[in-house]
Amino acid sequence: MIKTYQISKEKITFDEERHIFRNEKGEVIPGVTGVISILDKSAALTGWAVRLAKEYLISKIDAGEQITIIDIEEAVKQHRIKKEEAGNIGEKIHTWIEEWMAGKNPAMAEDEKVRNGITAFLQFQKENKVKWLENTKVIYSKKYGFAGILDAVGRIGKDLVLVDFKSSNAIYQDYALQCAGYQIAYEEEKKKKMKYRLVIRFGKDDGTFEWQKFQDNETDKKAFLACLALKQWLNDKNKRPRSTR
Repeated sequence: MIKTYQISKEKITFDEERHIFRNEKGEVIPGVTGVISILDKSAALTGWAVRLAKEYLISKIDAGEQITIIDIEEAVKQHRIKKEEAGNIGEKIHTWIEEWMAGKNPAMAEDEKVRNGITAFLQFQKENKVKWLENTKVIYSKKYGFAGILDAVGRIGKDLVLVDFKSSNAIYQDYALQCAGYQIAYEEEKKKKMKYRLVIRFGKDDGTFEWQKFQDNETDKKAFLACLALKQWLNDKNKRPRSTR
């Protein structure tokens, strides 16, 4: 489904199925998550994938089974399977929170891991008394030419903060740059300054949660824009005709 958004007198479209933003000319607009994908995270992901494959095969050996080619093929798929499972859990938690913020009084989830994430969010809300102002907002920076979808904006006390929900295994530093991209576009549109950015990670397994403030706003913004410039440079380079030499 393709949706149209009017942001600061500019119209952009978002193809939900392909996750692609376009401007009024039909040109593709870089998305925030696509911009930070330029960062190399292969070392951590490779180690995680190897560990999952190892654990899968050891479980077979501990069960007294003989390892086959099929088992090896299944072992190397485990990181994709886990990633899809985590994505589904995170999506369900996000959906519940969106409905809760919209005042729809959603029913508690039956899935234990989803329920744990929801419980973590409600505990955070109880402790911090956030006044939520924005929920799942499409943002667009005409100045820099990128778009995205931020999770939420709220006030904690007198502070205007941008909030991003995660269901990952940890809070990674590149989240600071992702949220900085959202912050750039939001401040450009609203003409309001964020005090800081807040990443909340749901405890999928035990109902706990952790959160981290990112307050080095200007440094993180510069780093995000550097990623954007590099992403655009690579895109332009790929469009150039190759040398015939």
